Amino acid sequence: MHLYLHGFASGPSSFKARNLKERFATAGVALETPDLTPGTDGFERSTPLTMLGVAEALVRGQPGPHVLIGSSLGGYLSAVAASRNPSVERLVLLAPAFRLFARWSARLTPAELEGWRAAGLETHHHVTNTKRRIPWAFHEDARTLPEYPEVRVPTLVLAGVNDEVVPIDDVRAWVARTPSARLVELDDGHELVASIERIWDEARVFLGVPGGGA
Repeated sequence: MHLYLHGFASGPSSFKARNLKERFATAGVALETPDLTPGTDGFERSTPLTMLGVAEALVRGQPGPHVLIGSSLGGYLSAVAASRNPSVERLVLLAPAFRLFARWSARLTPAELEGWRAAGLETHHHVTNTKRRIPWAFHEDARTLPEYPEVRVPTLVLAGVNDEVVPIDDVRAWVARTPSARLVELDDGHELVASIERIWDEARVFLGVPGGGA
């Protein structure tokens, strides 16, 4: 199974999810793009562990080997899943959001963290284009996950050198400690929308998928 894990405040209707799903389909490969925060209030109840649970249930529910492709938070969770599930054979990580807990802790003031604990944290939801709130449990769950998951399977990482969300140095640090990983640095920001052609070319060669377009 080939599985795409979307990023924070995103979903299966995101540009990268739809674009890659179409490209893989043209090449004869089904790419599953599940909603990691299902339901009308799924985002408001979501945490890294609930999102990981959706992905791991799919991995356990079908025979392997599996390929995980993840974007941002989905990339980070893909690496965590690969560290815990031996049926994951390969990874493609797009701007993976390593050091999740540390980065969120650093970007918010003590007052903002206390406000999050008391009433949830308001954030922009990219799919619905609305302001929505995530629970304090999101931050608590992030604390339980490793900053840099230990991965041994072949991994392709693509990240932008101008990433304004996840510093490229965080991605470089993970690749440096992961001998099975190769990093492709792109002249792009966090969303990597401008790099979709390069992402597809690199991913299909890495995964042995026949050529094709969207």
